[in-house]
Amino acid sequence: MKRIVVAVDDSPAALRAVDVAISLATATGATLVAMTVLQDHTLDERISAASAPVGGRRILAANAVLRHIQQLADAAGVAVDTVQVSGSPAAEVLAEARRSNADLIVVARASHRAVGIPHVGSEALRIMEFADVPVMVVPPAGPSGDRPQ
Repeated sequence: MKRIVVAVDDSPAALRAVDVAISLATATGATLVAMTVLQDHTLDERISAASAPVGGRRILAANAVLRHIQQLADAAGVAVDTVQVSGSPAAEVLAEARRSNADLIVVARASHRAVGIPHVGSEALRIMEFADVPVMVVPPAGPSGDRPQ
């Protein structure tokens, strides 16, 4: 395995997926490609007219997440490339996997739609449906931080 793409946001579930991807990269010597996708929102223009630009805050938050992942990968001795793009998350993750010649895509499973009901998000489903490489869906940590029971 040479390259692992991991799709991230600032959710605990996504950060757990990063931990799994870093462990895989450590074990296989792969390079990690950590990416975040900023979705375009039609309300941004209307909201920013009334307050500070929302889009700018999203970019700052995405940059902070990517810096954090860079630090985690550096501490583990894993080479990492970070990518920030805008658009449809599934389409952008699939495009990056092709662009970087990834061997694996790692995504987080949504925490829960309702109490106790596991849920795979629509973007993760699209990635699984259209990926040309294997996709690993990482469940969120349980209440104690371990794997869900």
